[in-house]
Amino acid sequence: MSLRLALGVGLLVGLIIASCREPCDAETCGGCCDASGECQLGTKVAACGRGGLVCSTCNRGGTCSRQVCVGGTSEDGGLDDAGTITGDGGCSIGLCGQQVCNVVSGTCETGASCDLMVAQPAGCGSGHVCTAGGCRDVARPQCMNFGPQSAPLRWNPGVNFGPVITGARGVSFGLDVARCPAGSSKRAVVELVAYDFQSRFVDGGYPRLFLYREGQTFGTVSDGVTVTSSNQGGVATLLVSQCGPESVASLTVGYAFENGNGVCISLP
Repeated sequence: MSLRLALGVGLLVGLIIASCREPCDAETCGGCCDASGECQLGTKVAACGRGGLVCSTCNRGGTCSRQVCVGGTSEDGGLDDAGTITGDGGCSIGLCGQQVCNVVSGTCETGASCDLMVAQPAGCGSGHVCTAGGCRDVARPQCMNFGPQSAPLRWNPGVNFGPVITGARGVSFGLDVARCPAGSSKRAVVELVAYDFQSRFVDGGYPRLFLYREGQTFGTVSDGVTVTSSNQGGVATLLVSQCGPESVASLTVGYAFENGNGVCISLP
């Protein structure tokens, strides 16, 4: 193959790959779209925004709060408009502070009261969790395991009906030669607590669970999972056990059910 032909083929492949990239818009991005069309979280002063709109650079001295520029001084010395933006694409779960995101109206609002004696979400809506202070959004994952365009960061419980993880913690992290193979005897055990409006946690089963590391999906977790369910399969506590290289001293893992929210767990 000639050099010119090889370059032509390489360019064609590059164009095909580029043309297959998912566009950055309100349907694919829960944050904002930068100048190159990449989805950003929309939580930084230099790239603030939400709803798949173009990212904004906040005014000098301002902040990016709940994906909206607030305060600061503009170039002409005037003040920002307290965060109101034209064409606001709506709120995102986990970015409404002490309020909750109403994914139907797209606004942050005061959470309703709920009963902690009732199984989660205890009368709260999908994407919310009952706390002592009432209904709250589930926490948004903050680790680097989830890339800006990953499904858990773009999750909208109004259209994505996967199980909602309300709690996650590390249980243990250490050598376990009895349960792990040689060379991969470092065993990590984490606990996930979740609810599912479709009650799929029955008979030890669970919907597809994805593992996230270093900004990418590492695939599904197919074994090493013990499920204890209640509320007729609507609520479950899962113990997830995985083995890895003995040399790993610390680890941050991300998990998300298919069409569900993401969580981060640091070990030990």
